[in-house]
Amino acid sequence: MARIWTIITPENVPLELELANPLERAVALLIDSVVNSIVAIPVALILTTFSGAGPVKTVLGLGDLSTGERFLLLYAFVLPLLILAYHSLLESLWGGQTLGKRALKLRVIRNDGTVPDLAASLIRNALRLIDYMPCTCGVGLTVMVLSAQFRRLGDYAAGTLVIREGRIAAPPMLEEELPTIELQVLTPLAVSNLARLNDEQILAIRYFLLRAPQLPQSLREQTANELARKIANLLWDGNPPENLPSERLLEEVVWLYRQRFKR
Repeated sequence: MARIWTIITPENVPLELELANPLERAVALLIDSVVNSIVAIPVALILTTFSGAGPVKTVLGLGDLSTGERFLLLYAFVLPLLILAYHSLLESLWGGQTLGKRALKLRVIRNDGTVPDLAASLIRNALRLIDYMPCTCGVGLTVMVLSAQFRRLGDYAAGTLVIREGRIAAPPMLEEELPTIELQVLTPLAVSNLARLNDEQILAIRYFLLRAPQLPQSLREQTANELARKIANLLWDGNPPENLPSERLLEEVVWLYRQRFKR
């Protein structure tokens, strides 16, 4: 039976998201590990070559080591750094996904359902070196299996978890509750960044727009402004235009997202 993580949206709508299990995460990690190896081996070879020539060879006595010894020494530093950079950068730039997670349709999110930023990604992936190193892999697996949310140490430290993308247990919604509209707020930059949003964010906005007429005016404005602020920062690279009409922005985002991605 799938395990569920429930998020209460700003407009008090519960969203139930299916958590990724250890097997799915292991397959995604295997794909990412293959990618890391493809990149790491030629980088380590290049560094090994340069470490035995010129002034670099005097650093830490690298010039006195054999080629194999230098390769192993540098690989011990290169691979962990590449793993950290690969996972952290992709998860922060691709909305919580790496190549492996995208292939398995998994996504890293914060406890509140938002996408982790670079700082959170660095924290969770720095501890990956403890979770998955050959001498300590039992720790990461044990913690994940015992966790009710399949979290590893890095997830606990960063306040994140991994979900199955698009697996949402929520009441059915009509497909045509929003009329066709013309874009008045979204600029070309915002439109080009639309893929940064995910289905969970769009679903939360849709529920707000449906319930907005029944909300007290002050709560309606507060919720719309908060949702619009988060979405605008994603669409305009952290520098959105001033005085954006919040509900209009949300309506255009939902409409265009559904038109472009057919969901």
